[in-house]
Amino acid sequence: MVSWGAECLVDLNEAHSSLANFGSSYLSVLRLILSSLLILPVSSTASESGHEEMHDGEEVHHKHTIGLFLGITREHSENLETIGLEYSYRFHPKWTVGGVIERADREKDSTLGIVFVHFWPHKGLFFGGGIGQKDPGDKRENTARATLGYEWELPRAWVINLQANVDFIENEDREEVYGIAFGKSF
Repeated sequence: MVSWGAECLVDLNEAHSSLANFGSSYLSVLRLILSSLLILPVSSTASESGHEEMHDGEEVHHKHTIGLFLGITREHSENLETIGLEYSYRFHPKWTVGGVIERADREKDSTLGIVFVHFWPHKGLFFGGGIGQKDPGDKRENTARATLGYEWELPRAWVINLQANVDFIENEDREEVYGIAFGKSF
């Protein structure tokens, strides 16, 4: 009976150690995914399969997309794990509006909320900007964001996009946010 209890305690300690190492492994997995997407070619048929249909020679896109963002926030030469939730609405074939809520893992966790507009000049390429607020705990700071990205539309209305963002935060240095978003269009 005592040996069974000791084994359970050892298993719990190992589980706690694994959870503590989750942060560093999360960053390693994210780097692997980003590297793979930059190296692996994506066929043009995959990028076209997310469109509903052709209408008068113009591609018709799904109007709504919701996605999970995984990335890093670069602040003062430090990489901080970042997770977020994004929503966008395509009101024109070349324009979307939406919002994002991101949380960076810092000593004092902070949440960033941005409302954005993106312009899509060619296929999956997009760029845009947004405004919002960062809440580093006890106060709110106004934020402006510039974004550059590329989205691949996959079968069954799934999407993957790579993003590079620069945040200009009131009373702080700028931050860079890089990552990948996995989403579903409908």
